[in-house]
Amino acid sequence: LRPEVSGRITQLNFRDGERVRRGQLLVQFDDQLPRAQVQQSQAELSIAQANHKRNQELVAQGFISQRSVDESAANLEVAQAKLALSQATASRLRIVAPFDGVAGIRGVNVGDYLRDGADIVNVEDLDAVFVDFRLPERLQAKVRTGQTSRVVFDALPGVRYSAVVTAINPQIDADGRSIAVRGCIDNRRLQLRPGMFARVTTVFSERPDARVVPEEAIVPDGNSAYVLRVVDGKDEGSKVSKRTPVRLGARTPGFVEVVDGLSPGDLVVTAGQQRIQRDGTPVRVVVLGQ
Repeated sequence: LRPEVSGRITQLNFRDGERVRRGQLLVQFDDQLPRAQVQQSQAELSIAQANHKRNQELVAQGFISQRSVDESAANLEVAQAKLALSQATASRLRIVAPFDGVAGIRGVNVGDYLRDGADIVNVEDLDAVFVDFRLPERLQAKVRTGQTSRVVFDALPGVRYSAVVTAINPQIDADGRSIAVRGCIDNRRLQLRPGMFARVTTVFSERPDARVVPEEAIVPDGNSAYVLRVVDGKDEGSKVSKRTPVRLGARTPGFVEVVDGLSPGDLVVTAGQQRIQRDGTPVRVVVLGQ
């Protein structure tokens, strides 16, 4: 919060770190002179109203001209404007909370004289926080408002948050060739604080039924790729390998989507592929850690 005019603080109506309500008076500056001007304007307005009312009665009786009524009406408007001006000047010496939030640690005390624009205290609405991040310009056609991003914080390891994209900067940064994006996080548990460092992963689409395999299972073969499936052998209970070409999709850390070539429930080899030279090689399924 910053004052619009200079003045001396006479009241501080909040404590550091406490919740404040919208419209609550937080700081009062010395307003003796403005209050006197308001009283003077109110008195002048009362006189102007009485004069105008009397002139209206006299013109109806034909004792004065219409010009006198017009002049009194103009004087009434001037008095009303002067009162509004003095009230506006006095209101600038009252600093109220612009919204519900939590007050920070103030840097001023009663009796301090502040210039206009000087810092008084920060007020934060923590129920919802914004996360600002950047994406490469090649992704500008994929990002949309309403999409969800996954956010993690170094200060809160193991906790994930969801941020809804609320705004996208229409201008691309010419230096970094990136686009600025803003997301909103529900923070009603008050675990997050403004200024925290965040790691953001933007979700462009979701496929709940996607088939994924560990990236170690993919064996490159020129411009294509294949996996070694574990299938039933000729003997009962035996397992053998079978080379299966696959078409790959999206990638995530440690996993690859298989668009075509595998069915749900298929077993694939994730280690030792170089020891399998041909299809039909006997294999034994080993569960790591057991």
